[in-house]
Amino acid sequence: MPDAVSDPKGPTSDPKDVVRRFFATLGTGDFAAIGEFFTDDSVWMVNDVARGLPSQHGRRAIIDDFLQPVREGLFEPGDPKVEIRSMIGEGDRVAAETTARGMLRNGNHYENHYVFIAQVDGDKVTFLREYMDTAYAHDISAGSGSADGDADDHVAEQLRRLGHD
Repeated sequence: MPDAVSDPKGPTSDPKDVVRRFFATLGTGDFAAIGEFFTDDSVWMVNDVARGLPSQHGRRAIIDDFLQPVREGLFEPGDPKVEIRSMIGEGDRVAAETTARGMLRNGNHYENHYVFIAQVDGDKVTFLREYMDTAYAHDISAGSGSADGDADDHVAEQLRRLGHD
């Protein structure tokens, strides 16, 4: 029986395969390739009720105002990597249990468990809701981003907007 991450390559419109390819691509840090999974109407929502984290609407906001600042501002180059632990699919929706691991710029090792609910249309992710331990993520990454002065202005501004000061 193949595991949840088998064959993350190749064109397909099976929602579980699209989600496998998305997470494999996300781990590369290739923002142009990651952006190909989204449309101008896609939404990425992080369930961070305490901080009221805004959802990102559209490919540009998802990449430029969320993923790139988090990856480049908080993590060492090439991190974090996402391991798919399990997936369940029904129709166009996929639930993926994942673990993200990597080194933060503040020297801490990051390991957080996630559940993503994805809605897929063809080869595009039209909606993604992310559940994780947001308190852990904020605590362990303290001092990784804008506070150290190394982040460019856009990255620093977006990290502050996301609650990383």
